[in-house]
Amino acid sequence: MLVCLALPAGPASAEGILEALSGTEEALFSHVTTRTKDALGTTTKIDSNTYAVRGNSRLNYNLLPNLNINAGYTYDRTISELSGTDVDTKTDITRIRPYAWLTLRDPVFSPSIGYELAEDTTKVEGQPGTTLKRETYTGNVIWRPLDLPATQARYTRTALEDDKRAIVDTKQDQVFLKSEYILGGLDVYYIGTYLDTRDDLRDVEVKQITHEGKLLYATKPLLGGRLTVTTDNRIRYTDVTSNNPSGGAFGLNNPFLIQVTSAPPAGTPPGLLYLTTTPGTNTVSDLTVVRTTTLADGDLVTPATSTGSCAAPCATVPTGMRLVDPADTRSRNIGLDFGSTVPVSSLSIWVAGDTCASPCSLPASTSGLFTWQIYTSTDGATWTAYGSPGSAPFGPFDNRFQIDFPTTTTRYIKAVTSPVAFLPGGFPSTQIFVTELQAFVNTAAAGGGAGGGRKFTQLVRNHNLDVRFVLLRGLPFLYYRFNADYEDIDTEPDPRYIISNGLFLTHRFNPVFASNANASYEFGGDHDGRKHTAILYYASLTATPLPTLTDSLVFSGNAQTSGDSKTTTNSVVLYNTAQLYRGIDATLNLGEVFTTDEQPGLSTLHRQESYVNVGTAITPHPSLSFTAYYLGKLTHASGGITTSATADVTENRVDLTVSFSPFRTLQLAASANIASETGQPTTVIQNYGLNWAPFPDGNLQFSFSYTESHQPNDTRTRIVQPGVRWYFTSRRRSFLEASYQLNTSDSPSLKTESQGFTTRAQVAF
Repeated sequence: MLVCLALPAGPASAEGILEALSGTEEALFSHVTTRTKDALGTTTKIDSNTYAVRGNSRLNYNLLPNLNINAGYTYDRTISELSGTDVDTKTDITRIRPYAWLTLRDPVFSPSIGYELAEDTTKVEGQPGTTLKRETYTGNVIWRPLDLPATQARYTRTALEDDKRAIVDTKQDQVFLKSEYILGGLDVYYIGTYLDTRDDLRDVEVKQITHEGKLLYATKPLLGGRLTVTTDNRIRYTDVTSNNPSGGAFGLNNPFLIQVTSAPPAGTPPGLLYLTTTPGTNTVSDLTVVRTTTLADGDLVTPATSTGSCAAPCATVPTGMRLVDPADTRSRNIGLDFGSTVPVSSLSIWVAGDTCASPCSLPASTSGLFTWQIYTSTDGATWTAYGSPGSAPFGPFDNRFQIDFPTTTTRYIKAVTSPVAFLPGGFPSTQIFVTELQAFVNTAAAGGGAGGGRKFTQLVRNHNLDVRFVLLRGLPFLYYRFNADYEDIDTEPDPRYIISNGLFLTHRFNPVFASNANASYEFGGDHDGRKHTAILYYASLTATPLPTLTDSLVFSGNAQTSGDSKTTTNSVVLYNTAQLYRGIDATLNLGEVFTTDEQPGLSTLHRQESYVNVGTAITPHPSLSFTAYYLGKLTHASGGITTSATADVTENRVDLTVSFSPFRTLQLAASANIASETGQPTTVIQNYGLNWAPFPDGNLQFSFSYTESHQPNDTRTRIVQPGVRWYFTSRRRSFLEASYQLNTSDSPSLKTESQGFTTRAQVAF
């Protein structure tokens, strides 16, 4: 805002500037009383009072036709008082976030300068207060000359320190340069970065220099459109030096933490995002491994989803992975497939949502509610617990959990946590979604440098060649594909490569029947020198006798060898979908999966899995919908390390949901999930919900919600929340509201009752 006031207004009018100014001011009070009683009869009572004042203002205005200023200020002060058994504390947290950007908006030459400040002050009664501050100065230039390479140059200076400079005092200078030239099918770019990080408290300085180049060329169709060739070649050199023999000391700001990229086979999304009741294995009572690209796409704000990323039998997470959920207590699984075995020592899980609106930094007392467990896997199905870091620090200025653990080498890795029922402390919402997962490896142990310091260098070369040649262009349509992928890392003992040859066929016999088939042969090696081969095959026959009826018979399989191990998998699945009547849809899937696993020193493991999946969705009226879903699975295993007690496993799952909205103002919903497995107790989860808002279009609104959940082991949770809101402006952005919430949780070992009353006032301008 100071930049805005210092700049001349030019021809702009005061009225125009005022019209470009917007913001909100909010005041909140919350009182929560929580009583718990354990199995021994010990009762604990805690009272919590929260006072909060929040405000933000934004200015986005063109001082000149091409000169734009974007400035703003966010303020948040929260005072929390806890009292009760062995608890009597008062915490005062103040957060400010001013920023200002000045940009020349020109299609050819666009420079910009910016300043951002993040400052958090924490005062705990009886203890000295602390202030943590991060200042960021940025200068950026984008140059897009016609028919010449587009170039971007950016300089960023970041200073992170506490008020006494006793805990942290680091400064970071970063220079970024990217020049890219695109012409037809040619794409060439160079990216250079220089990062200098200094820890003045420990007298540690770490410098990182990175050079990356890419040459991609895709030919236009040749030989009458039959032949296409694409080649993608990249080289990246990283040089990291430190004056400290032990490396850096900056957490994720430590340049010795190098990000690990995911490179699964082409067409395979790298992210794993799903729910389980048993994190170690994926059974029919869980959601099968669901892959997604949105978990590793660099977007740190948009919730990652897994809609449409898996085949039956499995379900998806269409609305994002929620870390706060009073009804669904299954474990949250957040993982990556690297494509080959790689070293990894840290995971960064980014989150966003209503509770993470700026300013967003979960207090330590809240982020500590989540406990994390690390799992690794060689196949993405059977997982081994690697470590239990426990709670992971959050932030303080970045919206992420940082999970550190000893370096491990794996292809698949995931972090697992259980959701919490609600967030204390007067948060305006309980929605926290996972947005991104990043993996890092600590390279500080890569050898010493001159002068007692430490030095790490790495050269990575990636080359990919993809050739497609159409053999038949009529019916059937047949083409041949050759793909070669090569990666050489000078710090690894061997290069990783994979070469694939395949034939792909598509044919439509008539308007009713169509088929697809392909077969590929692959061979390659991993960085650890282990060789592997694979034969993959797929065939399907699809029939659409009616527009409302589709049947598909799919046969697929693969035979893979990796070192001395050999695995063969074949599956036959019949998919059926039908619209029996308008508003009545049905699915029926039948499948058989045969797996043979040969491991050195063990007898051959034979596994046969048979499953049936039937479901229906009935919508007799727009206000009423009903879904029923059944999944049954029979597994027979012999050989290997299988014992007779676990040779045959039967699993069943039934999901029932019904929703009814007799009026626009009333919604009723109920669901039941029943899961059983041989040797395990049957689990039943029931959820009931009611939402009522009698006057949704009026300035005075009443609302009432009721949610009840029945979990396994006789655990029952209930949430009752009535509320009232009054809009006192015509634009319905300024309001007064009051709400009451009653949360109860009853289990054989612990009974909890929480009552909360919250009032909030918001004024928008």
